[in-house]
Amino acid sequence: MQNSSDLDQSIIHFERASDLCPMDHPHRPAALFNLATAKLVSCQANRTYLDLDIPLSLFQDTLDLRPTGHPDRPITQLHLAIAMLSRFAIRGCQIDADEAEELLWEVLDICHANSHIHRAALLAVETSALHPAGRTDTNGLGREQPAASILPLSPNQLAHLAKHCAGRDDPHALDEVISLHYDALGYYNAMHAYRGQLLGNLGVMLGTRFERRGNIQDLDRAIALHREALALRPVGHPDRPASFINLAAQLFTRFQHRGNDKDLDQSIALQKEALALCPVGHKDRSGSLNNLGAQLSTRFHHRGNNKDLDQAIALHREVLALRPVGHPDRSGSLNNLAAQLCTRFHNRGNDEDLDQGIALHREALALRPVGHLDRSGALNDLATQLYTRFKHRGNDEDLDQAITLQREAVALRLVGHPYRPGSLHNLATHLSARFKHRGNDEDLDQSITLYREALALCPVGHKDRSSLLGNLAIRLSTRFHHRGNDEDLDQGIALQREALALCPVGHISRSSSLNNLATQLSTRFDHRGNGEDLDQAIALQKEALPLHPAGHTDRSMSLQNFATRLSTRFQHRGNDEDLDQGIALHRESLALRPVGHSDRYMSLNNLATQLFTRFNHRGNDEDLDQAIALQKEALALCPVGHKDRSLSLNNLGTQLSTRFNHRGNDKDLDQSIALEREALALCRVGHIYRSESLNHLANRLVIRFDHRGNDEDLDQGIALYREALALRPVGHPGRSMSLSNLAAQFSIRFDHRSNDEDLDQAIALQSEALALRPVGHPYRSSSLNNLASHLSARFQHRGNDEDLDRGIALHREALALCPVGHKDWSSSLCNLASQLSTRFEHRRNEGDLTESREHLCCALILLTQHDPRQLRVNSSLADVYLSFYRSSPGPGEDTDSLDAAMYHLKAAANVVSAGLLSRLKAGLRWAHCADQHTHGTQLEAYATSMQLLDAYVSTTASVSARHKAVKNLPRTLAVDAASCALRSGDVRRAVELLEQGRTVIWTQMTRLRTPLDNLQTHGDHTVALREKFRDLSSLLDKPSANYTEGTPIVDVEAEEARYRRLVDDWNRAVEEIRKIDGFSRFLLPPLFLDLQDAARDGPIIVLIASKSSCNAIIIPHKQPPTNILLPINFERLQKLVLALGEARQKDRNVKGHQRALVTALTELWHDVVRPVVEHLGAFTRPGSRIWWCPTSLFNFLPLHAAGEYYGKHDGQFLSQLYISSYTPSLTALIQARRKHGKSSSVPFAAIGQNLPTGHSDTLHGVEPELELVRNLLPPPPTVSFTKVTSVNATKSRALHALRDNTWLHFACHGTQNYEEAFKSAFLMRDQPISLLDITRMDLSRHEFAFLSACETAVGDFHTPDEVIHLAAGLQFAGVESVVGTLWAVNDSTVQCLVEAFYRNLCGDGKMNSKRAARALSRAVQSLARDEDIPLDQRIVFMHIGI
Repeated sequence: MQNSSDLDQSIIHFERASDLCPMDHPHRPAALFNLATAKLVSCQANRTYLDLDIPLSLFQDTLDLRPTGHPDRPITQLHLAIAMLSRFAIRGCQIDADEAEELLWEVLDICHANSHIHRAALLAVETSALHPAGRTDTNGLGREQPAASILPLSPNQLAHLAKHCAGRDDPHALDEVISLHYDALGYYNAMHAYRGQLLGNLGVMLGTRFERRGNIQDLDRAIALHREALALRPVGHPDRPASFINLAAQLFTRFQHRGNDKDLDQSIALQKEALALCPVGHKDRSGSLNNLGAQLSTRFHHRGNNKDLDQAIALHREVLALRPVGHPDRSGSLNNLAAQLCTRFHNRGNDEDLDQGIALHREALALRPVGHLDRSGALNDLATQLYTRFKHRGNDEDLDQAITLQREAVALRLVGHPYRPGSLHNLATHLSARFKHRGNDEDLDQSITLYREALALCPVGHKDRSSLLGNLAIRLSTRFHHRGNDEDLDQGIALQREALALCPVGHISRSSSLNNLATQLSTRFDHRGNGEDLDQAIALQKEALPLHPAGHTDRSMSLQNFATRLSTRFQHRGNDEDLDQGIALHRESLALRPVGHSDRYMSLNNLATQLFTRFNHRGNDEDLDQAIALQKEALALCPVGHKDRSLSLNNLGTQLSTRFNHRGNDKDLDQSIALEREALALCRVGHIYRSESLNHLANRLVIRFDHRGNDEDLDQGIALYREALALRPVGHPGRSMSLSNLAAQFSIRFDHRSNDEDLDQAIALQSEALALRPVGHPYRSSSLNNLASHLSARFQHRGNDEDLDRGIALHREALALCPVGHKDWSSSLCNLASQLSTRFEHRRNEGDLTESREHLCCALILLTQHDPRQLRVNSSLADVYLSFYRSSPGPGEDTDSLDAAMYHLKAAANVVSAGLLSRLKAGLRWAHCADQHTHGTQLEAYATSMQLLDAYVSTTASVSARHKAVKNLPRTLAVDAASCALRSGDVRRAVELLEQGRTVIWTQMTRLRTPLDNLQTHGDHTVALREKFRDLSSLLDKPSANYTEGTPIVDVEAEEARYRRLVDDWNRAVEEIRKIDGFSRFLLPPLFLDLQDAARDGPIIVLIASKSSCNAIIIPHKQPPTNILLPINFERLQKLVLALGEARQKDRNVKGHQRALVTALTELWHDVVRPVVEHLGAFTRPGSRIWWCPTSLFNFLPLHAAGEYYGKHDGQFLSQLYISSYTPSLTALIQARRKHGKSSSVPFAAIGQNLPTGHSDTLHGVEPELELVRNLLPPPPTVSFTKVTSVNATKSRALHALRDNTWLHFACHGTQNYEEAFKSAFLMRDQPISLLDITRMDLSRHEFAFLSACETAVGDFHTPDEVIHLAAGLQFAGVESVVGTLWAVNDSTVQCLVEAFYRNLCGDGKMNSKRAARALSRAVQSLARDEDIPLDQRIVFMHIGI
């Protein structure tokens, strides 16, 4: 009988012996072997089969200490095999039997056949063959129940088996291990110590089977098991962190499969608990940090919460710190942190993140040198990020380096390597990108070849086959777009269909495969127009959407794709339902990306785009405004540095530009250009999207040129289009667009400057563009239209009939490609109509004219109320009706056609959205045609034109810019309007029109200095409005920035845009003021009754010179005005002006009789002045004052000097009859008479400069003249005298004196700048005081200025009615009374006249500026008695003002 106590005692002694033998003790193997044997015997004797794992483990440890060749190794192998067979007999684990068999055969091979060990091993082999263990049926998962007949394996044994299965793809073995786990769970109840470990192991194996087969029941069961295991491991249990990690991993897997947020949040919470159990210093802390970082990163990708991403990066940084240089896992941590930084770059666009990510990848690669097992992975990671940086910055070096790294990765992954297909795929992707960037066909072809090779390595059944099929299909589609080979497109679709077939219903990738096939079918639809393809694409998208139900991470993207296809179908069929449904889907997509979501900006952009499309379709302003608001929000989510900022800038710029075209608001256009400039700055040279950005900005600049007529915009636009074209060489898919754009601008510049080279180049470029757009190309109609227009322009320029006929043929073809309802149909109709009208004018075929009218009427009906193209159509219709009128049988018979022409010209001028410049040009044409044909709308046309001129000039930011704008417009607009009114007998209206259309520039400035003291008497509510008006006026009245050469254009444009915004605000303030009682006509063009007040102190004679007649209007203070038809016409007046100028030059400085000058002055008397004098007696007595208000050429005549100079005693002279003064306008005279408080002491400044910079001739008379003035003025306290002269007379000091003294006397050089009138100046020691400087000053309290300088009252021949000279400038700035000079003056003359003038002015000790005109008249008469003073010097001075 066996004594179990002896066995137990034996085990105790063997255990003690084992403890006394440390690891390196020579007898430790023997001690372990004896203990193992005793334990095995104990298990067999006591039938404690669950403890078999212990002797097995001891035998294994013994075997490890007895290597091959050890004399006791065979006996150890024998006993280990017997122990394994014992466990196999009990538990039926085939692995035990297999391993035991291997051990026994090894013993048989080593030992002699007659040895007892050999015989024992042979017996064991035979015994195991006779008694196989029972098996569990694993064919059905539902049968996995514990076998009751055998004892289960221990958790350690099962873990060993699980590890063995995880390393190989053997479905049968995996099912067997799972079955054994279920078997074991049947034996270990809830309280057993092994149960938690078994639950965890089984959960892991079920998770593995889910990953291999995709059965969601396995995943759900695994999660349930892990939850149970966690419950068995309470706080403090050593395996609790492992349970957290296992359960978190399976929940994370389920989230990836189903997209349920709860699973992801719970997984992260568990990972955080696991991390809390791994404090600083814990061996598993780095792994826990890594897991939590990875899942936070996933949640960021799902919800776009930046906190998650930032926390993930912080965790990965800590992991990296725990893995210093030399740590075996450092390279992996470097890669993980780099990946997260690159993710943050994609989200926020911070270059630092991208650069740091690449640096970390480089370090990781350095830790994996040639020969390292994971080098290929590090090469791939670094290449991917370099590729990302290339897409961001467009640096070719990054792309080339990425391709080089990918090539090395492919070389390291030879045929048979599991990751070779992935490397081939990545290299193919980068080569494809380089093709898009440089257009090298070799890269595209090689990319397709690599994709084909990768696909061949993934045969049917391979998990990556479907994705490779999709990628190869996409590249074939790219090649189709590049070369137009239908085979590529069809093959791509076939591959996408195969990819979809590999993703049956329920497959995780089915939705993406549906989307890819839909995209390719949509492309084929775009190419061939087969509606079946488009419908099928939409059906596929519709099927994809339910696969991403509410809550799914990809639902927003699926909604977006479906919406895009519906938008395409809308554009094809025009079904409003598709468009509305697409917008609804985009709205739902946006709702799934709330504020903070990383992809919100993309959804905002997509919805904005579709609303923009709907606006273009229906013209609903609300859609356009909402689209712009959404784009602005999208842009705000793409801050400086964001990878998509340039795209967002372009989109917003496009929509603002469209709103400008729709409503004509300059703010939108300026903002659009500013956005496009910023976008271009983000697309530096080499950037993949630079050509698109160049085109966008060029387009906006050309629109602004059309709107404002600034040549700089046109030239800059052409330069940008040239650069864009250079970036699109032959073969580039966008070349035709660039050719067309550049051609259009050359044509516009030809129209503007008439340079033949521009026109020929436009035709050549447009012809090339048309050749690149064969029949079927979506933009062929556009190219046809453009080329036809250029040919028509060349016909009109050179008269070649072939150009005209070919142009019409091209327009007809273009129209045929634009069916009714097409967005370009109205434009195409208009283009054809214009050319038919041109041909009618050339060949007089009435059929052409009739057809032209029909097309234009149809085009006009199609345009919406706010479409700016109405202006062009109306203008063209006016041309057609004028042609009908001119070709009628009898002259003037077809009045209906003439009326229709005027109606359409008027309509053109009133298209608000067309912009002020275009409307002004249309108004001027209306006025010209109405005047030419004496139509009843003449006066209305002139009034409209002048209102538009005023509005147009007010939008220019600087005085010089206003002057330039006025110079480019008809100089006789105001006088022609007045002449028209006179012909109709309306003298008062003539005066009003003159006042409205002249001195526009001065009027703009004086408006900004209008006092509003009366407004405060209307209550407190008007105080704020008055202050607002003053503040805005002050801001607008400030000098515009003086930009130096090289100033960034964006700064200049920003200032101009700011100015226009202020103008809009100012106009609104003025409208508010006009609503107040008594202010209804505030700053409106004055009425005649208001203007008549200018004649309070004497009659005003307005002289009008137009080509129809020359007139004088006498305006008395109370009586009706008198119109006098002068006996001179415009041509003779021109000759008189020339004769006068030549006479002064010819007889210059000649003493006595200057015959040519006398002749001219006498002619001036007979033809201009005497007819006026003959009527003046009815209004004023001789010797009184009169004021001349000359217009046009009359501005250049010395009216005050007219007289009969022939005969012994001469005849009548105006100067002997009346005292003449001048005024630039009636309003200027009214303003000069405004009373201000006079100081008791007159501050008088005498400013002289005898030797200014740049002049070698000294004015010797300056000092004596100033001293003479000092001596002639009353002494203090009547006059407070200041003298600024010589070296002290700098610009700065002179301006201070000008500002601080209300009486002024200038003695210096004066110059009139005929090219830039506002640069006319008084020359000081260092710098000149220009007319522009004077306009910037407030001289409203100043009383008098004597300008003893040359050419201070000479106007600008280009804009005579603007009266731009120094004397007028001082008056408009506020000086009441000014004495100036018409031409150069001699020192000797000045001395004589100054002395006579001041004696007459203040000889009695009184200072009164109203005496100036009479004092000057008497001084000039005193000079007449001195025969030594030439006539031209006696009449050089003239008086302006009160």
